[in-house]
Amino acid sequence: VQTMVEERQRRLNNLEKDIDSIFTRAAVHVGLSDSAFGILYALEAYGDGCSQKDLCERCWMGKQTINSSIKRLCEQGILEKTAGPGRTATINLTATGRALVAEKVRPVIEAETAAMHAFSPAELAQALDLLERYRNALANALAEKGLV
Repeated sequence: VQTMVEERQRRLNNLEKDIDSIFTRAAVHVGLSDSAFGILYALEAYGDGCSQKDLCERCWMGKQTINSSIKRLCEQGILEKTAGPGRTATINLTATGRALVAEKVRPVIEAETAAMHAFSPAELAQALDLLERYRNALANALAEKGLV
């Protein structure tokens, strides 16, 4: 039984890495770094006005990586920072950024949406429910061991 669980664990880990690799290859193909692509994807998916903290969470990247990438994208005229309350700032696409997203990021999102249509609504709901259960079980197991 343990061997079967370990094999499935490896399979899940490999699938997660493969999916991440697909997005990395797409980013490279359209001429963007992983971090730039992730930020532009998040701004398109969630809307302008994200904080740097929001982008860290949505892009699964560290604060320094996000900060460096935002700085570079601002220098290129793709993003702009707008002062918010306290020390926070909101990150917004410029007109140049919106055009770049339409050309390079939106097609990837559309391909992702098309891939979702390979499943029936019930299959997709079931897959998402199972992944959510796994996420919760993993978080609980890590918490029980004092690892999070």
